[in-house]
Amino acid sequence: MNNRQDTNIAGELALLVVLAALWGGSYTFIKLGVATIPPITLIAARTTIAGLLLLAVMWARGISMPRDAAIWRRFAFQAVLNSVIPWTLIAWGERHVDAALATILNSAAPIFTFLLTAVVTRHEATTPRKLLGVVAGMAGILLIVGVDAFHDIGSGLLAEAAIVAATICYACAAIFGRSFKGLDPMAPAAGSLLAGAAVLIPASLVVEQPWTLAPSQSSVLALLAL
Repeated sequence: MNNRQDTNIAGELALLVVLAALWGGSYTFIKLGVATIPPITLIAARTTIAGLLLLAVMWARGISMPRDAAIWRRFAFQAVLNSVIPWTLIAWGERHVDAALATILNSAAPIFTFLLTAVVTRHEATTPRKLLGVVAGMAGILLIVGVDAFHDIGSGLLAEAAIVAATICYACAAIFGRSFKGLDPMAPAAGSLLAGAAVLIPASLVVEQPWTLAPSQSSVLALLAL
């Protein structure tokens, strides 16, 4: 029994390490992507690719998407909070700040989630222990990324503010995402990504005219990695 528990814990820790690497690495990929691909176009492509991949996985697993219009309206709202606004702000911000600083600024999302829960929604208890856990997590990210990331802080205040605003959006999305209980977790993920793509693709066509772009190979590979 103990061996099985140890195996489960080891597996969960391994998955956590992989998740952390993917999350942290995404900011580097965004930095590479926006070097030659404008922010809206980059995120439009990112949401489209990710949404279609999730649809394919759902199809392979025999999971169908909801057809209720009310649920899709909630998917669209979640898309605004979780991808359309924050991903675009981060992509734009990373044109002006380093990926390491963006990682640290964005790691404040749990802090904002904690504060919104404590002050606004109050849907669950906010204890000092939870706050300590959030702060410890941010400290861990800071140790991994390094304090050198703060050397340029203040040099791009507008970009930094955009990334912090994206972080607040993530916090709101985390709270709103609780309304999808009862659905397979992949459904709101795929639905919100596709809804986000439906908003971002027209915006990209109008604002950035992607057919005129000449993205570098590294930017394209970074987009695919995202």
